[in-house]
Amino acid sequence: MTDVPSGRGPGRIRALLPERGAPRALALSTLVGQTGSGLLLPVSALFFTRSVGLSAAQVGVGLAVAGLTGLTAAVPAGRIADRFGARGTYAAALAGQALATASFALVHSLWAFIVVTCVAAVAERGGAAARGAVISSVGVGEARVRLRALLKSVTNAGLSIGTALAAFALAADTRAAYLAVVLLNACAYVLAALPLRKVPPVRPAPTGPSAPARRTVLRDRPYALVTLVCGLTSIHYDVLSLALPLWIADHTSAPEWTISAVVLANTVLVVLLQVPFSRGTGSVDTAARVVRRSGWVLLVGWAAIACAVLASAPLAALGLLLVGMTLHTAGELWQSAGSYGLSYELAPDGSHGEYQGFFSLGRGVTGVVAPLALTTLCLAPGPDWRPLGGWLLLGVLVALVASAAPYTARRARPVPLTPVVPRVTKDPALTQDSV
Repeated sequence: MTDVPSGRGPGRIRALLPERGAPRALALSTLVGQTGSGLLLPVSALFFTRSVGLSAAQVGVGLAVAGLTGLTAAVPAGRIADRFGARGTYAAALAGQALATASFALVHSLWAFIVVTCVAAVAERGGAAARGAVISSVGVGEARVRLRALLKSVTNAGLSIGTALAAFALAADTRAAYLAVVLLNACAYVLAALPLRKVPPVRPAPTGPSAPARRTVLRDRPYALVTLVCGLTSIHYDVLSLALPLWIADHTSAPEWTISAVVLANTVLVVLLQVPFSRGTGSVDTAARVVRRSGWVLLVGWAAIACAVLASAPLAALGLLLVGMTLHTAGELWQSAGSYGLSYELAPDGSHGEYQGFFSLGRGVTGVVAPLALTTLCLAPGPDWRPLGGWLLLGVLVALVASAAPYTARRARPVPLTPVVPRVTKDPALTQDSV
């Protein structure tokens, strides 16, 4: 049973707010930046097709190339953050995102679109790695994971606000309205960098012959296994954004407004409950058990969602979908919280930027392969038993992968260095009895 903040009313609300100083500055930076991202998210596809003049296929190619390019930049950007300071690297990445986003206003060809989206993806991935290093410096253990969980809640809130505001541009459906959204998003990235002045600078990792030996993440196989486990189990994000809306619309008797209802329910629950669900995950053992639990909860939730295809009554289908989404959200909350704890607690000091950059590859690669996997399993054509079986198979696979979290975490746990005590050879002349 997950603990929840004690107290009622204002006390409980205060428990969900960031502390003064660096945590509150990071929360404000996240809220501003993600509100800008939420503005562009529902508008970007229409802007590139209707205003820029690209085809949907060209947009897909450009985004795919940019996604792969961004993945290759994660680890190098993390190393830069460790070497030169995470706060400055994060601010520079936000400036890069602002410049790239503003440049979309000048795009009129496929090649220009690919170049600008690649720059934006590199800046985004680099910023994520540096941001992870900044978070690691603000707190340790439980406090660090709680801050990361709180920032996820703030992220969802910002995206929701931005998406709601984007409705005005969608209603106008003009190039001027779309350009206004693009430029507002660019300004949001600039504004998001301003609160970072209240975040203490992260001391760069020492270098030189006298510096202690650093573990390189590309040679840390146990950490790579943890990254793989957490990355594969994060497929729940793609289930929510891709498989679930198409499943509700094409395979169930539930009304189509159910799509908005379940996504809204997920957003609200994540904003309110991510911090409470992160309790205890500052410990490696607890974080690993939480990831394991999330897999089985996701399995049960997806089974309920899959069974909605068997309900002929819309109300029954709606009930199954709401139950399934509630369990899906609980699994998401536990998987996220456990992953945060493992990603930080298993990384050596002085290398958090590099390790956070590498850890993000797990989610990034899963996001690349998830569309094909989900459309093959959960949205398979033919009789209803095929996608029903696909949902159950997906749930079983994720539960089995999540069950490996405690084992992989034990293997990846850093081994404390035993100080070497030099042997002292006594001078025989000093040990002789004095006369």
